[in-house]
Amino acid sequence: MNKYIGQIKTSWSLALHNKLSRENLIWGTITLAFLAVFTYYFFDYIENRAGGVVMNDWILQMLPARNVSGLIVFFELSVIILFIIRAATNPAMVITFIIAYIFILATRSITIGITQLRPPVGLIELKDPIAGLIYRSKLSNRDLFYSGHTSLLFLFYLCSRKKADRYYMLFAAIAVGVLLLIQHVHYTVDVVCAPFFAYGCFWLSKKIPHYSPANTKGNV
Repeated sequence: MNKYIGQIKTSWSLALHNKLSRENLIWGTITLAFLAVFTYYFFDYIENRAGGVVMNDWILQMLPARNVSGLIVFFELSVIILFIIRAATNPAMVITFIIAYIFILATRSITIGITQLRPPVGLIELKDPIAGLIYRSKLSNRDLFYSGHTSLLFLFYLCSRKKADRYYMLFAAIAVGVLLLIQHVHYTVDVVCAPFFAYGCFWLSKKIPHYSPANTKGNV
């Protein structure tokens, strides 16, 4: 444990003494906070807006709706905890995740606003305490295209480095996508497209100049 704590202190000390790293963390955190507040109110707005389309999803029609909230939250929490443990000693992972997640929040707001979908037939409300922090006291059922849960878990997979972690996170992302369909929380297209959007956001994040622990000299 002492060795792990020492690694955390050393890695973050190097990162915070690096100009590029500091800039990434400052503007990334500020932008992420702004988008989080915007999303907080935007999802409340879309939940109460009139109109919208109910899609004819033949895959959902074949799946009897079941409440699998517990399994979804389990996979979500396990991936988040695992990522936090690994990223605690790797500031570059944190920076990459923050920037990519900014793109995910921005693109989801755009696609949700454009598509204006209504909830699938047979939807069983997802009991997710983590998502509840964003959706105020109730969860939104109209934040559909594309799936936030699936894209988030896939982003964790993309940002991770250890092979065993990546295998588990990829499995968890696929499992959660399937479970969301079983609970009829999303349409099939919401889940299928989510990894592609997540990869696109991850790809964009890598185009932004990044901090590298191996290149810290002369950049303080």
